[in-house]
Amino acid sequence: MSAGIVIMNKNAIAMAADSAVTVGDHVAIHNSANKLFALSVFEPVGVIIYANAQFMQIPMEIIIKQYKSELGRRSFSFLEEYVDNFITFLETHSELFHFSKNEEAYVLDVCANLLKGLANDYKFKMKRLLENVGRPLQDNEIEQIQTEAIAGTMQYIDGQNKISDIFSDYIKSNYFDRIIELIRTNFDWLQEPKNLAEKICELFDTDFMRNGYMGVAVAGYGKKEVFPHMVHLKFSGILNGKLRYKKLEDAVISEENQASITPLAQTDVMETFISGFNDDFMHALIDSIPKAVEQRINSIAESSINTEKKEEIKAAFNGFINEVIGDITNYSRQNYVRPIVLSVAALPIEELALFAESMINITSVRRRVAIDGNIGTVGGPIDVAIITRGDGLIWLKRKHYFEAKKNPQFMFSRYGQPIREVNNDEENK
Repeated sequence: MSAGIVIMNKNAIAMAADSAVTVGDHVAIHNSANKLFALSVFEPVGVIIYANAQFMQIPMEIIIKQYKSELGRRSFSFLEEYVDNFITFLETHSELFHFSKNEEAYVLDVCANLLKGLANDYKFKMKRLLENVGRPLQDNEIEQIQTEAIAGTMQYIDGQNKISDIFSDYIKSNYFDRIIELIRTNFDWLQEPKNLAEKICELFDTDFMRNGYMGVAVAGYGKKEVFPHMVHLKFSGILNGKLRYKKLEDAVISEENQASITPLAQTDVMETFISGFNDDFMHALIDSIPKAVEQRINSIAESSINTEKKEEIKAAFNGFINEVIGDITNYSRQNYVRPIVLSVAALPIEELALFAESMINITSVRRRVAIDGNIGTVGGPIDVAIITRGDGLIWLKRKHYFEAKKNPQFMFSRYGQPIREVNNDEENK
């Protein structure tokens, strides 16, 4: 897991990221991962990655450093062109990074992720019906649950946002039999898996990227951009030499929009600091209040209020609840978010960097002390970089697995600095 942030005003961009990486299902946590990189050696562009350290089973650090090497001194007029060029690099270097070799594993992983949701839905429906009837289920009842679970999954796929039209036919032509086999392995009760398999093929043209994706936030300046720009995306995988991805956000600093704060990965603590609550809390509120109101109204005796009146009251309360949620959101925007954004707009470069680092720090503290499923998943050294149009990307804090003074050959090969012997007195300083 990860935590990162990109903060921008007219003066600069501050980028910060932690170093924790989780191995397997919380089997181990290492605090030495690199997530913040310069995307160009010479131009003011940086990138934060999160969620996964590998893309198509290849460490993203290797990919980014290879891209920087091939980019060389080339520059672009706008940040979007760096993003497009990086995507083209991924697509045209498929063989170098063995993407085609790992394609089948990627396809089956996406399918398995969806089918896991189907299995959970099926188990939940079975458990709920067993609790309701208090007896063993009959064959027709089990079949009904199976039908509902399959229909629910297919409806879920139909509800995903479409992002392309180039992948589904390719998946059907090359992996249809493997998807059928995967369905039969997991659901031996499904007599005819063809319809579900066809629907799963359509999934690859949607924005379904649950687990397994890589978050990528590219920030910096193009040659013709005076103010900072950030593009936030999700990379899912390479299929038939094309990247399956989704753009999440495109933030541009301008005269009208003078500051931007974009928490990345584990955003709940940073969102709470900035907004007074986080998305998970708000979703729980939106979900629980209507249910509580409905249950209370349903509990009123029919002799007091008939069913028709109850429905009218429910409708009235739902409208009222939406107004309350809207008022809470507006209050947060005016009294929490706006003061911070106004402050960020005026922050000098050093304070911008301190704010970015502090946001990662408070997330790390929460992950250290709160005993929950996320304990320890944010931590380790925090890398901090500032990007300005004039000075480029400047590292304020950066971990290395080696000491530069003991490796002069690295400084020479990378930056052309003369090799100088380090004597024992200097080494012991």
